[in-house]
Parts: sequence; structure tokens; C-alpha cells
Amino acid sequence: MTELLPSEPDAEERDALQPAATPGPRSRRDRIRQGEAWRSVFRHPNLDTPRGRALQSFSNVFLHVYPVKVPARVLRMRYSFRLGFIATVLFSILVSTGVYLMFFYTPSVTSAYGDMQKLRTGVGFGQLMRNVHRWSAHLMVLVVVLHLIRVFYAGAYKRPRQFNWVLGMGLFAITLGFSFTGYLLPWDQLSYWAVTVGTNLVNYVPFIGTLLRDLLIGGEQIGQITLLRFYALHVAVLPVALCVLLMVHIWRVRKDGFAVHRGGVGAFAATDAPADATSSPEPVMALTKDHTRSRLLGVVDREVETAEERPVDDTVFTWPHMLVRHVVVALGTAAVVIALGVAFAAPLRGVANPDSTPEPAKAPWYFVGLQEMLSHFDPLVAGILLPAGVLLVLTFLPYIDRNPATEARNRKVAIVAFSIILIIAVVATVVGLAFRGPGWKFITPWNHSYIEM
Repeated sequence: MTELLPSEPDAEERDALQPAATPGPRSRRDRIRQGEAWRSVFRHPNLDTPRGRALQSFSNVFLHVYPVKVPARVLRMRYSFRLGFIATVLFSILVSTGVYLMFFYTPSVTSAYGDMQKLRTGVGFGQLMRNVHRWSAHLMVLVVVLHLIRVFYAGAYKRPRQFNWVLGMGLFAITLGFSFTGYLLPWDQLSYWAVTVGTNLVNYVPFIGTLLRDLLIGGEQIGQITLLRFYALHVAVLPVALCVLLMVHIWRVRKDGFAVHRGGVGAFAATDAPADATSSPEPVMALTKDHTRSRLLGVVDREVETAEERPVDDTVFTWPHMLVRHVVVALGTAAVVIALGVAFAAPLRGVANPDSTPEPAKAPWYFVGLQEMLSHFDPLVAGILLPAGVLLVLTFLPYIDRNPATEARNRKVAIVAFSIILIIAVVATVVGLAFRGPGWKFITPWNHSYIEM
């Protein structure tokens, strides 16, 4: 019996998998890239073919974070506005500028304020680095909030992405902790009293409020122990926690799939599709009984075998399509932050003085909405029960909202409730930030502004 051997691919198929062979290195660059040292670092050559692009993703530690292919719709800017990626870029900027600032900062009440002054005149690019660091922190809080809002309105927290929404809420809480702990480090009047107002909110926690406040500030009032604890949280504890959650969050985005409609199957990506919808190498055969066919022993129902059309592959390679867009967004984000750092200097008021209370004493802008609510309602309700209840409901929202629909028109109750909460939070923040003056009295910001960032 003749042994059947696998057929050799034709010339066109071979060209699709690998480029044409070249006679040999023709330049120094080619000789370097084909040398042993280069190939020990880069395991696969940079092939401009489908197989080469897949190998690039598999063998590169950075590209391996991405899936090999993504739905084409994900490349559109309006799909997600790249908010999650922008937040990651801002975190990278915060890490790089923060490390630079650590070389010139001592977490001591006797030298912290002096170090801030030295950054202005005695350190190369010191003031610019501080400006960029501060603006990146503000923008990261804003971008993370916008990212959560977009995910909610898109219904992307629904099955199978419930746990990733919980991880996102954890990242949001850590981001607030980052900004809050870093707010105190300049040790000026603005930071001292903003953190004083913020930590006083902890007193309203039932039963354990005083204990939590003492654990946070380490005494009766903010001092050396508080500054050291905030510094340790800011440069060690919170970065590690955020990196761990961020890695799991990105991994779950890849494993759970993208929230896009594809091929008319399911509400989301191919993860909701039947397992054999795209994996079968052969056409799916459908049987109909609308016709009959003749057989030798009689006439029976005819079963016509027709091949169904396979789903159209609407995916594209991450390398280079997604990566090029991310590089552009990263450069644009860095340009915006640097422009803000050049145009607007980070404020530095007088040295922190516990005996001199500025008017008005406001919490950081992302907590000033709570401060505004405290002026209208009971502190326990406005400062603890209401925000804690909202955060808990939002955290476990994917398990509370049992409606499988993702379109906004089929989620009217959830959309309206979330929108009302969002409007109240935005109005309270704007009023507390721009329309409150000394004694927490109502003022008009176009006559006198007390906005502190």
C-alpha cells in the first residue's frame, strides 16, 4: 500500500507564512540582526507576515500582554476612548516622576517643606517634575472615573466580566488613596489642612471611627508620624497593590474578551459564542426535509446537505494595528501632561501650621463633594452611610443587576439611577470646589475664586 505523505504547500501559501529567502546579509545591520547575540535576545525575526506577527506577540514580553488578534471595532477611538490605557500611561508617568522626586525629598516635618522649595530653584527640572507629577495624579483620578462611567453605560460589566468590574472598583479606591496620601507630602498649609479635613471624615464611622483615624494619622493631630505613614503608603504599599490589581485586571480583559458585538453571536465577544462556532475546520452541515430523493428500494424523504456560511473573521493583528494606536495615545497623553506642567505650576503655600487655619479649609477636590454634602445633612449619613452604600452597591453591581441586556434602551432603570447619582456627585463637587468661600458660605467664583487643586 502506498504511504500517504502530507502534501507540500504551494508557492502562494509559503509566501503567506514567511518572506522570500535572501542570499545573505548585505549590510552591517543585517549581519548584526542575523548574528548569534541578536538572535539570543530576539527569538524570532521580524517577519511582515501573519505568522511573523503572531510570533512577535508570543515571544515578546511586552506584546504578550496583548492578545494576538483583536476585533477590528476595538481599534476605533470611540469604542473606549482608550481611557483604561490612558490611566495606565498616567500611572507610568507618576512612577517615573515620583522616583525622580524621591531623590530630593525627606519625609520629615522639619525638611519636607524646604525640599519643596529647593525643587523650584536648586534641582534640575525639579519644579517641572513636580508639576507633571501633580497633574498626572489629578488626571488619573479623572480618567479612572470616566473609565468606570463608560464601562457602566456600555454594559461591559455584565457576564462574563463581573469580577473585572470589582477589580476596577478596587483600582479606583487605590487611585484615590494614591492622590490623598501624596497630597500631604509638600507639608504646606494647603496640603496640611486638606488632609486634616479629609481625615476628620473618618471620625464619623460608627464604633471604630476614632480607632481608624488614630491608625491613619498616628496621634491626636497630623504630625511626623502621619507624614511618615503617608509617605510609606504612597511610595511602597499602594504602588505594589495597584500593580498587582492592574496585572490581574489586564489579564482578565484579555481572557474575558472585549465587549463588542461580533458576527451576530451573543451580546459580547466570541467568548459568549458556542464553542464550535469558529473552531470547526469543516463547514457546519445543515439538514432540511423540504425535498425528497429517490433510492433503489423506494422513495424516501430527501435530506439535502448544505454548507452554512462560516462567521466572517473581523479580527486584526495587535501588532502593529493596536500597538501603533497605543503609542500615539501614550505620546499624546505625555504631551498634554507636560504642557499642563509647563503652563500651571503646582501650588506651594506657607509651611504647615496647626495653629493657623486657612479660610476656607477644603478637602482635596475629589473629596470636596463629601464636604459639601456634610453642610446639608447629618455627618453620619452624608459622610459615611451614603458614600459607603453607593460604593458597595457599585462594587457588587454585576451581581445585583440580573438584567442580561447590555443596550441602554433595555436598562432604563439602572441607567436612570446611575445618572442621578452621577449628577448629584458632580454638582456637589463643583459647588464645593468653586462656590464655597470663607465660613463655607456661598460665593460666586467670577468675583473671587477659592479653587484649590
